[in-house]
Amino acid sequence: MEPIRQSLHQVVKNCIEKQGSSERNCPHCGKVLKPIELFSEVIGKFQVTPVCKCEAEREMADIKRFERAKRNGEIHEYSDDDQMVIGATLTEYETETGTIRGFQVIQDFTRGIEEWGAKGIYLFGENGLGKSHLLSAATKELRNHGISVVYTTAKLLIAHTRKPIGKWDYLNAYRAADVLIIDELGAEIPADWEMGELFTVLNGRQNRSPILYGSNFTVKELESRFNERQKGWGTRLMERIIESSVLEELTGDSRRFDLHIENTEQLNRRLMKHD
Repeated sequence: MEPIRQSLHQVVKNCIEKQGSSERNCPHCGKVLKPIELFSEVIGKFQVTPVCKCEAEREMADIKRFERAKRNGEIHEYSDDDQMVIGATLTEYETETGTIRGFQVIQDFTRGIEEWGAKGIYLFGENGLGKSHLLSAATKELRNHGISVVYTTAKLLIAHTRKPIGKWDYLNAYRAADVLIIDELGAEIPADWEMGELFTVLNGRQNRSPILYGSNFTVKELESRFNERQKGWGTRLMERIIESSVLEELTGDSRRFDLHIENTEQLNRRLMKHD
């Protein structure tokens, strides 16, 4: 029993040292906290100053934040962040007539994710309109608010879930993430035996957690492309997306040529400095 008594004695001693045994004010609300007298069979009578309710609540909140950050970090290990647009932010996204609504929808999602519940977004449109920029920016914005987000492409998602080693780790991360982002859906059509992996992921989040998609195709075009590979697959996929997402189209002219012109002008200015 002696080792147990010594351990209990140390626990009480640590408690007294942490909380103190003299009158003090709560650093948060200013409430006066007076020491109380307690009795222990191990050390007899002793005094300790109790914690204030708001101190206890803040400490519990800190513990929860720490645990969530640790959990999020473990989930983010399975995110393909190297596929994201470097430096993408919502504030730097340049809206135009055909893209402003898509921007507003993504922004609303990041600001009010609790109100969206399990509802996601299917963002589609031609190349060069900033779909990947918006999805990358949403990833960063949500993570900054403690939301776990896994970003990947349809091709990589299937590749990861086909691995003989690590498959279940990826599947668990895709299921556990608060938000899953699947970009470039439809860019490549999976083989028959690979479609099951995609539906495993989608079914695991159905009516539970949101998915944000990025695609160059309308859902009807996506349906047709997948049905060409295996009849019925495209229809199932389209139905899953429509049931769980709002459809948002980006329209306009590709920005990539504008970026080419901007890059060329920057290079010309650099070269002129050497003349």
